[in-house]
Amino acid sequence: MATVQDEVSATFRQFVAAQNARDETALTPLLRAGPEFFWVTTTAVTVWGRDAAVARFRTNWQGQWHLAPDYDALRVVEVAPDVALLHVPVMATFAPHGQPVTPNAVKWSGIFARGEAGWTIAAILLATVP
Repeated sequence: MATVQDEVSATFRQFVAAQNARDETALTPLLRAGPEFFWVTTTAVTVWGRDAAVARFRTNWQGQWHLAPDYDALRVVEVAPDVALLHVPVMATFAPHGQPVTPNAVKWSGIFARGEAGWTIAAILLATVP
C-alpha cells in the first residue's frame, strides 16, 4: 500500500514532467480546481485560481523553461488527514524568449490535498535562494 509520501511525491513528479513538457492537459488536473488555488512566485506575485495559474504557466513556457528538483532532498510532511506539505530544492532555468537563460536555485513548497480524484496541489510557495 502506498504511503502519503509516495503518493504526494508521485503527484509532484507528474507536475514537474508536465511543466518540463509544457503540457497544459497534463498539468491542469494536478492543480486544485477553482479560485482557492494560489501560487506565490519567486517575484512575490500571488496568482489566485487554477485558470490564472495555467495561463501564467502558458506564458512562462513561451521562453526557456526547465525544472530540475533535487529528489534526494524532497520531504513530505502530513499536516492533517488528506493534507500534506512537500518541500524540495529545485534548479529552475527560465527566461523570456530570446533572453539569456539564468538558472535559479529555488525552494519549492506545495500544499497538497487529497480528494476523490487523488492528490492535487492546492498552493505553491516559492523562495529564491540567495
